[in-house]
Amino acid sequence: MSTYQQLLQNSIILIIIALNSYAISTGIRLGSAWGIIFSLASLAALTYCIHLFRKLKEVENSEEYEE
Repeated sequence: MSTYQQLLQNSIILIIIALNSYAISTGIRLGSAWGIIFSLASLAALTYCIHLFRKLKEVENSEEYEE
């Protein structure tokens, strides 16, 4: 089950990165500063979510070793 969950998380992350890349390129092409700013903020939030996923995995692994 963990393998499928990790595969799903990775695929969602890749989809979000692709959508953000498209949004940034569209913002640059149209000259929309707000579009670029919100896309970069979304990428920053995604980076923080990835960091939290890694922390959660570390906590789960440490709990398994304690039992």
